[in-house]
Amino acid sequence: MGLLDKLLGHEPDPDNYADVQTMFGRAQVYDVENEDSSILRILDIDDTWQSATYVDERWSELAFPYHQIFDRALALQDVTEVLMLGGGALSWPKHVVTHTDARVNVVEIDPQVIDLARTWFLLDKLTDEQQARLSVHCTDAMAFLEDAAAQGNRYDLVVNDLFAAEEPLAALMTAEGTALLKAILKPGGTYVANVVSALKGRKKRPLQRVKGALQSNFLQVEVVSLGADEPRIPDNNVVFATNGDYALSSVLGA
Repeated sequence: MGLLDKLLGHEPDPDNYADVQTMFGRAQVYDVENEDSSILRILDIDDTWQSATYVDERWSELAFPYHQIFDRALALQDVTEVLMLGGGALSWPKHVVTHTDARVNVVEIDPQVIDLARTWFLLDKLTDEQQARLSVHCTDAMAFLEDAAAQGNRYDLVVNDLFAAEEPLAALMTAEGTALLKAILKPGGTYVANVVSALKGRKKRPLQRVKGALQSNFLQVEVVSLGADEPRIPDNNVVFATNGDYALSSVLGA
């Protein structure tokens, strides 16, 4: 049973820290009690948990299992330049700059979400040096990618956590979109995407589309799924793609 399943029975604190309208729906920030009595702070947008952080000494650790899977990409190569598309409350970028020496650029289109992250999600605990390695860009993801490609900016790792109604960004699920991703990666670099999808049945199409698009431009495409026990129910699937000269499946344990 995953973390989110364990917390489904917990009611949020009625005294929300924030309750505002964003580009993608109503955003609330509140605390919930984990089964071990620790407190998690949640960014909830339109009744979907987008980000979470511990509020105790684990403030820079990862609460969501799929974010923990993102971390596997950091072991694939020497990662110094990271791009994350869809920052939410910056839980994973905050973790990266506190646990590695990498520079992280985050693209988040919603200024309200950025404000919530800076106000409520413990970014003030970052050192000055760590904050200098974390840059947040309030802009459209495709515009940022096209500009990065035009300017010759290259990344060791690109992580995509963008959604629209639980669908990955459509423009990146095409051969042209994945060619753009390939263009902004350094040689041997890795692209990682969170895809909410079933593994079998009628609801498996999102994952199929992503894998098919990536296979048009990447030699290796592997999936680490959180829904293997119930393959017909949509869950988080983390897709890894690379043209690196190493066996991606053996490194990931996929």
